[in-house]
Amino acid sequence: MGPRAWAALPSSDELLRSRTSVRADTIDEAHATVSGVFCEHHLAPLERREVRMSMRSLHEGGVGIDLLDYGAAVRIGVGRGLENFHLVQIPLRGRATMQVGNALVESSPTVATVPPLEREFVMRWDAGVPTLILYATQERVRDVARAVYGVDDARLQLGLQLQLGTLAGGDFLRALLEHHEVLERTTSDGGYARKLSSELLLARLLSAVENSVSRSLGTWAQAEPVRVTPGDALVRRFEESIEAGVTHGATVLELAAQLGVPLRTLQTHVRAVRGTTPTALLRHAQLRHARTMLTAADPLRETVTAIAQRAGFAHLGRFSTEYRRLFGESPGETLRR
Repeated sequence: MGPRAWAALPSSDELLRSRTSVRADTIDEAHATVSGVFCEHHLAPLERREVRMSMRSLHEGGVGIDLLDYGAAVRIGVGRGLENFHLVQIPLRGRATMQVGNALVESSPTVATVPPLEREFVMRWDAGVPTLILYATQERVRDVARAVYGVDDARLQLGLQLQLGTLAGGDFLRALLEHHEVLERTTSDGGYARKLSSELLLARLLSAVENSVSRSLGTWAQAEPVRVTPGDALVRRFEESIEAGVTHGATVLELAAQLGVPLRTLQTHVRAVRGTTPTALLRHAQLRHARTMLTAADPLRETVTAIAQRAGFAHLGRFSTEYRRLFGESPGETLRR
């Protein structure tokens, strides 16, 4: 396994520390709690009559992260599939299974399960299996799929498992843990940073898990290279849109949609003309926007952290490093000048 293919899973104690744990000591209490967050299901103990459930959750904008541990071996049955959201379930330790028709998926810290939307499934979780869960509404995933692929699949289906040991799986896991940190760290000023992070996470999910759109576009990699010129009009329009978009918190996916092209087309053009990525160009624009705000700010009323978050940066240390590299001084020096 190459170094890019894996990000170490945290312990359950390290996740969602800002959230209060909801606990339940009976099957009925656990069922009611989990149904309230996800959907109606049937919950039954496998070894003993009761559970010691613990759950922490943090959702925003149709995307969320949950940590769920039943504290006992259980069977979970969902009769009609998930309602209008997707889940990716990663056991932090131990083993769980998911049965969908004749397909049996065995999950572990290296294999995540992805329950289906419209099919009955049954899961069995062993005792002592704290599970990290990504929650994303069907609408949010469809929006990102449409922006990435340029195809609107009203019945978008995801594969039943996600291999975390692949390069794409490792990228997804890092994006998930990064989004967790963004949710935990940012304040009310960090809405833009959280939006950027959630879109990247869902794009990484679509790259890592087989899905109905990627299957239909399976010949993409073999397609003829896109022809671009040094003065490529799409790249020029993208660079113009960045300058206006960054002031009101636009993301790369939103800018691609405004230009009327799939993200993958935009990536191909930018790479050919500029030798970089649309995200990198947006990042530079965010840094320039942060500098404008820092220059105009009152150092007695504003902070570097608040301005960085409004510009789309969740990690102050990373922002400061990139800012100094581009402008030759720290954000604090700019603010105090």
